Amino acid sequence: MVAGHGNLMDAGPKSRSERRREDTRRKLMRAAYEIIADRGLEGLVIQEITQFADVGYGTFYNHFPSKDAVVDAVIESALLRILEISDRLGEIMPDPVEAFGMDMRICLHGSRTDRVWGWFLIRSTLSRGQRLRLGIADSLKQSIEEGVAAGHFKCDDIEMARHTIGGLILLGTINLVSVTMPDDYEGRLVTTALKSLGISAAKIESVLAKPHPELNLPPFLEAIDDL
Repeated sequence: MVAGHGNLMDAGPKSRSERRREDTRRKLMRAAYEIIADRGLEGLVIQEITQFADVGYGTFYNHFPSKDAVVDAVIESALLRILEISDRLGEIMPDPVEAFGMDMRICLHGSRTDRVWGWFLIRSTLSRGQRLRLGIADSLKQSIEEGVAAGHFKCDDIEMARHTIGGLILLGTINLVSVTMPDDYEGRLVTTALKSLGISAAKIESVLAKPHPELNLPPFLEAIDDL
């Protein structure tokens, strides 16, 4: 899903200056990401980003034309990350119901194990992240539509199903990053979502019994191709 990967491989080793430039850009994006996760976008300024990244103020403009540009880059990278997980699951799990349930499980588990990521998703979506919110909503709606069309899901109102399941994911993420939830919490959320799509209890049990697959994805913002 990451565009240009083959071209980067063909270009040969990067020079020291290219690696340094990529490292600085990554530091700025990482700083914006962690600040947003900590308190949202309100009052975020370039000087705060550069101080957090330990980068000179003037250096910022060598990489981004504005504060909005670095925020947009981080949000776009987060959306690509989410979509890439869905694509990988679709490739390795031919059963659409299992892939859908596992996508939810991985999404929720990611927020439990990495609260910076969880808070970033919540705060960027609620305070500004229209692109992130709409991208996630569109992907969720498409998955439900495809499942209904193929006869895997039963749903009379796809739009409301999207709202219901999206709401479960959002509320579940908030709970997972805010308080200590029981070990079976993610499974209960997935169960509720799949029941709303007409999936039998036996099928849901088999979905939850599947171990998390190894997706071999690098940590968020560490893959140069994603930046």
